[in-house]
Amino acid sequence: MAITRLGGANAITGTIPQGNIANASLGAVTALPAAITTGVILQVVSSENDYNQNTTSGTATDVLSASGTTWETAITPSATSSKIIIASNLYTYWENNGSSNNRGEIELHYKVGSGSYSELQAGQVGNYDYGGSGVQARMRHSFHYLVSPSTTSAVTVKFKFSSAGSATCVINESGNSDSNVTLYEVAG
Repeated sequence: MAITRLGGANAITGTIPQGNIANASLGAVTALPAAITTGVILQVVSSENDYNQNTTSGTATDVLSASGTTWETAITPSATSSKIIIASNLYTYWENNGSSNNRGEIELHYKVGSGSYSELQAGQVGNYDYGGSGVQARMRHSFHYLVSPSTTSAVTVKFKFSSAGSATCVINESGNSDSNVTLYEVAG
């Protein structure tokens, strides 16, 4: 139903009932009321790693970005109220020829400033073949985590990986794959 204006261009006043507003009307909204909180991405830091590495050790080993260099990615929050979203995607595979145990673990660690690393999350990966003739599992392993570090010191993340049952764990198969991590600072 058409609206007829009475008076000048600004003469119409009042509230339109909610049921009469179509979703298409929302396209003209340019700002939200102050009462609605919104998360704002303040900065983004991203890192990509294609360094090929493998282990058969059951002890967690740092994922490297070059020979002898731990792959670390850091973001420095602009306010102590900021939160950090960690989003990662690691290319891995485990293989064990002539054995049934083909498992391992990927770990996400972080630290604040010059402090020590703490494990945030770990994920077991791989498979077990009860036939015992050999197995291989290839996958991308993702971590998505939110931290509230309450600091303006650098927040640094790294990854570790390990094997179970002498399976060979490979990070970033040579020439065919890479891993990445993105850190987002979100206004608190």
